[in-house]
Order: sequence, then structure tokens, then C-alpha cells
Amino acid sequence: MAAGDIFAKTALGTHEVTNRKMKLSPRLRTMLILVDGRQPAFLLQEEAGKVGAPPDSLDQLAALNLIEKAGTVAAGVAATAAAASAEDEFMRFRNAKDFMNVTITNALGLKSFFFTLKLERASTRADLGELADAYRAAIEKASGSEEAEVLSTRLSAMLA
Repeated sequence: MAAGDIFAKTALGTHEVTNRKMKLSPRLRTMLILVDGRQPAFLLQEEAGKVGAPPDSLDQLAALNLIEKAGTVAAGVAATAAAASAEDEFMRFRNAKDFMNVTITNALGLKSFFFTLKLERASTRADLGELADAYRAAIEKASGSEEAEVLSTRLSAMLA
């Protein structure tokens, strides 16, 4: 695996995020959630270190057919620019909201119920931005400051 490789979830990986059938370890599951088809492997591995995932987490996910190589940084830069221009406001909102929902549920389990109710009332990216501090605090309490930093940074990029 090269540092500039970009990975995306396979259909099985997307199914696993939703259904939790494979009983992945919490840190490996967090890494599966963070694989989005935009971040290069070296950034994902840096995030893996911060969230306490194994250094070979991308290799493990690939071996389980949960992620696959989707390109490289050079090709990914052009694809990301094209995707960003094509992505409308609603899709940006929807992606950020889905990210918040999946990661808060992953960190808190059933305790995420009240936060997810607040998420359901959000109707704009600005509404999601107002929940960002509470989101970070909840993740930090459940999973630690390093994971909260990684997820909050990713969320900030999605809301910008």
C-alpha cells in the first residue's frame, strides 16, 4: 500500500457500517467509518494512530474486503475537485449529518439517542455546526480526546 493510495468502502464495507455483522473491534470500525474515498492512506494512517487503531488497520480492512483502492492522490485531486463542484448544498448537509450520526452512534451506542434526536431536527449545515461542540464533547467523553480531535476535524471540513 502506497502512502498516496486512496481507499473507498466496498458494498460490504458500507453494509458493515450500517449493520455491524462482522463484530469489528471499536477502533477498526472507527477506521472503516473514516475511509471515505477522499483521504490518502498516509492521512488515514495518521488518524489511525490518533484513534488507537492498529497501524495495519487499512490492510486489515482490505483483507476483509471492506475497503478497496479507489485511486491515488494525483488522480484523487482532480476527482475531488470535480466532485466538490458537482456536490450541491443538500448533499453536503446530508453527508455531514450521516457522518455525525454514524460516528456518535459508534462511540456512544444507545446513549446516543438524545443526540441523534437533535440531529434529526437539524435542517442546514449551520444547524449541524451548532451541534459541533456537543458532538465533540460526547465523543471525547466516550472515546477520548484523540478520537474526538480526528472526528471533529473531519466534521469541520465537511461543514466548511
